[in-house]
Amino acid sequence: MNKNILLTIVWGVVSMALYVIVFLNQQAVTDYFTRGGVFSLAVIVTALVFSFVHGAFANYFIEAVGFKPVNKKGGH
Repeated sequence: MNKNILLTIVWGVVSMALYVIVFLNQQAVTDYFTRGGVFSLAVIVTALVFSFVHGAFANYFIEAVGFKPVNKKGGH
């Protein structure tokens, strides 16, 4: 199996697991996120974690599919 395909699957599973965890525990997540104070950092950390995981998945997916940038001669 191609390394990019394997990494796409791994990051896809991690991404899905994060969403499942959040949605199955949405009451607890809402309680913590609305407490204020130090708990406000939980929103930022959660957003960064989701962003990193989704970005990794998207990167490996695009590489596995084979999309490559077009190199144009002459500048722009």
